[in-house]
Amino acid sequence: MLHAFMMRHLHSIMRITWMDKVSNKDILDRKGLPSMDDLLIRKNVQWTRHLMKMTPDRLAKQILNCFLITERALKNLKLRDIKTDSWTSLSQQRDKWRAIVKG
Repeated sequence: MLHAFMMRHLHSIMRITWMDKVSNKDILDRKGLPSMDDLLIRKNVQWTRHLMKMTPDRLAKQILNCFLITERALKNLKLRDIKTDSWTSLSQQRDKWRAIVKG
């Protein structure tokens, strides 16, 4: 919604109507502004760096580390064609689990 608000006002400021068929990317390029996606990525990276500088005993850092480990684990499961909704029950079956993991 914020992106739509910003673009609507940029259109108005630049006197560009929808009939001119100018893309949002072109408008941002003309003004030298980054897209909302670029801004969100930049803020996310800055926040991650801030969290990484925290001491290990801080809850926010512990949550970030847990999230990153979980995300990495889920990607690895996908690489082995293990469905993410059934991996917990599959992991209880040692022989099947070893056969899949060893490939």
